[in-house]
Amino acid sequence: MNDPIRQAELILKLYEVRRETVMREARSYVGGEFMIASAGELVDIVSAGGKHTGFVLQVYGYWDMVAAFVHHGALSADLVYDTCQELYFQYAKIQPFLAEFRQRMNLPEWMVGLQRLVEGSEKGRARLAVMQQNLAAMGEMRSQAKP
Repeated sequence: MNDPIRQAELILKLYEVRRETVMREARSYVGGEFMIASAGELVDIVSAGGKHTGFVLQVYGYWDMVAAFVHHGALSADLVYDTCQELYFQYAKIQPFLAEFRQRMNLPEWMVGLQRLVEGSEKGRARLAVMQQNLAAMGEMRSQAKP
């Protein structure tokens, strides 16, 4: 798709979805409290059912859908890079555990589109590295703040 107006309209619609009440709650959980340290923790959360399972699947499913829009030409990768930094942050949280999670859950294609988008360009990989550094610093601050 080469029509920048239609792409902008789609980005705005995607933003509106992120503002929906349940999606906000899901993003709040995944963007905050959700700080897994292993594939096993991700397996446990996704397998448990309930609210946190739904939040994780909703947020990651949303970002994988956005990545599919890029892959199929509805959005440009550059536009998503410029307007969806959260996508890279959320991906950074699961990236170290993806291969083992996929194997343990027998889901070889889970988040493949998201992975392809983030890791498929030099600037995507650079942003991923920054996000992973930020997550490590956040984890360190959280561990120091606990009594």
